[in-house]
Amino acid sequence: MTDTPKIRQLRSYLNLRSRITVSDSRIFFGTFMCIDKYKNIILAQTEEYREAEKRFVGLVMIPGKHIIKIEIEDLELSPEYI
Repeated sequence: MTDTPKIRQLRSYLNLRSRITVSDSRIFFGTFMCIDKYKNIILAQTEEYREAEKRFVGLVMIPGKHIIKIEIEDLELSPEYI
């Protein structure tokens, strides 16, 4: 497979904390592990937020057809890197 700029960009997001909003308004916050050609995303060490409720779900696959928004944590603003 060709290493296009978009693939390189996605590869740079591996192992970064990500927040994904899905169509039923849940938010998943976990470590970005992989994505496939159907835009299904796997997050590790994931927490699920629904309204005021939070629960740990661990390793989760989020179907691409339900993804509304993907955000990657900014490393420069993370307390770990200050």
